[in-house]
Amino acid sequence: MENLSAVLHGVHDLRLENQSPTIPQANEVQIRVQKCGVCMTDVHMLDNGTVGNNIILKEPSVIGHEYSGYVTAVGSDVTNVKAGERVTVDNLVACGHCARCKRGHTNVCFNHGYIGFPPEGRGGLARFATVPATCVHRIPATLDFEEAAMMEPLSVCVSAINRADVKLGDDVIVFGAGPIGLMTSQVARAKGASSVCVADISKERLELARKLGATHTALFGADETDSRTNAQRIRDTLGDCPDIAIECSGVPHCLRTAIYAVRPGGVVAVVGIGPDDVSIPIVDVALREIDIRGCVCNNYCFPASIKLVASEKVMVKPIISHRFRLEEVHHALDLVRDRKVVKVMVDCSDN
Repeated sequence: MENLSAVLHGVHDLRLENQSPTIPQANEVQIRVQKCGVCMTDVHMLDNGTVGNNIILKEPSVIGHEYSGYVTAVGSDVTNVKAGERVTVDNLVACGHCARCKRGHTNVCFNHGYIGFPPEGRGGLARFATVPATCVHRIPATLDFEEAAMMEPLSVCVSAINRADVKLGDDVIVFGAGPIGLMTSQVARAKGASSVCVADISKERLELARKLGATHTALFGADETDSRTNAQRIRDTLGDCPDIAIECSGVPHCLRTAIYAVRPGGVVAVVGIGPDDVSIPIVDVALREIDIRGCVCNNYCFPASIKLVASEKVMVKPIISHRFRLEEVHHALDLVRDRKVVKVMVDCSDN
């Protein structure tokens, strides 16, 4: 049985190889992958061999962490899914036993791993993937496999909105109109935000943000980096200080702008990953009691994400701008690296 897989061997060394599909153990599920999304984190892994301080490539690993498919086999102890069912995969593997997991903070589990990254592997840029049954979620008939593959990035957005504690009537500013920003703005509206402004340097992406429900947009030039000035523009656009800022770009001056923009007592949620060290106006944070909240992965947000798309409160298909076959994965990654796409989807089926 062919199992063409994108295997990362080293920095800039991604190979398409045929591997034998892994037979599921007692608590595992084998999936015939249909669709797999590609994001900048995959590119970062390819270009550096690391993501952060914990994910380090030491041996060949199949990549791809945003995927969907149908179940082809299950282990003897699996009860949540059965062969033939359509599923999506949560790439967070939490132990369920550590102090953080017991407190309900599975996304910061002491012993966590990430499917699609070393050392966990099991990535979705392959014909088949075998994963823990706890990571598998059934999808309704109304969702297609592309939408299902978008559940992983959408779950990050849902988790960020939960961390920011968006409430009915809040005014929200979202920095960055990439896939995460475009979905975060929709989740904010679904959660009850009265106004959502999306800020970006791309006119085309902001037009898409409007089509997807943003009430306001703010277009900035790439050279407009004065955070105080930009914050005032955002306040002028919304008519007041936003209650919550969600930073999805990873750009340092956007984080500073977010801090200056929000009201006293406001919240800045940090989703985008930028440089390790970023200077922020800490006096402003202290004197105006700004809460800065980190956001990572998702904290059991797949069920909510699936419901949001199934109910059409969040639209993910318009965000997918480019589609490729698995055999074209190198070209797909190059386009993501060059930021010439909004969202890339890879067809991993052999149809």
